[in-house]
Amino acid sequence: MKTILSGACALLLLAGCQTPYQEGAQMGVRVNAPNAANARVQYDQVVILDRVLQNSKNGKIAIEAQGARRTATGTLQVIVTIRNRTDHQQVLEARTSYFDSGFAPTEKPSGWSRIFLEPNGVASYTESSMGAANVAHYYVEVKEAR
Repeated sequence: MKTILSGACALLLLAGCQTPYQEGAQMGVRVNAPNAANARVQYDQVVILDRVLQNSKNGKIAIEAQGARRTATGTLQVIVTIRNRTDHQQVLEARTSYFDSGFAPTEKPSGWSRIFLEPNGVASYTESSMGAANVAHYYVEVKEAR
């Protein structure tokens, strides 16, 4: 009886060891939920990266307005208006990525710029592309300053 139990345990252990383990990169999984934060890049949009800024019922900040316009030199200038919905000062950071009409990146993302929001106040973030001719779309990321 003892030999049978030992053999059964050994078989169970061997069966568990035969499950293949995959190292390295895995196949990607398509996210079909349009509200998922990582579903896809939202071109010509502002995205709040930190959940801390969105956690409360109404969120700590609100994107009041956003848009882009051509400057006199032909670069694309992005303007974002952000509202502080709290009773204390907040410091945010924002950066912009630029894309051509085929949604390919035209340049590296801008550096992170600090935005100081007074309690219940409004501030603007402005950034311009380096290139002019082929920039057609933008993508702005906003996060809490660290």
